[in-house]
Amino acid sequence: MTVPPPRPDEAQSVVPYSSAPESTYSYPPQGYPSQRYAPVNDKSWMNITALVASLCGVGIAGIVFGHLGLAAAKRGEAQQRNLGLAGLIIGYVQVGIIAAVVVFYFVFFLVAMGVIGSFAFGSTP
Repeated sequence: MTVPPPRPDEAQSVVPYSSAPESTYSYPPQGYPSQRYAPVNDKSWMNITALVASLCGVGIAGIVFGHLGLAAAKRGEAQQRNLGLAGLIIGYVQVGIIAAVVVFYFVFFLVAMGVIGSFAFGSTP
């Protein structure tokens, strides 16, 4: 069923079954929806902890956190790879120095006991 066109002498205020006139005005923007990012699992604290622990003299902790931090940086989960590497190197140097000192004192103790024992018991080589 079609509606005949209105005559010119009729008022054109109401057109039956017509859609609502399109407005030139739009609603104000309602703002952007809050963007929720996935939680970042940033493990840069491991690299920082490795350096700080190594500088504080806890070489084993520096080695452990250095390895963990470097592995996280390799996977892209951590930043500041250089801090972890520095902590790892300093930690290994500290452990090496401590091991060398312990070996030196152990050898010195054995030699000293041998010399003291030879004098005490009167054995001559």
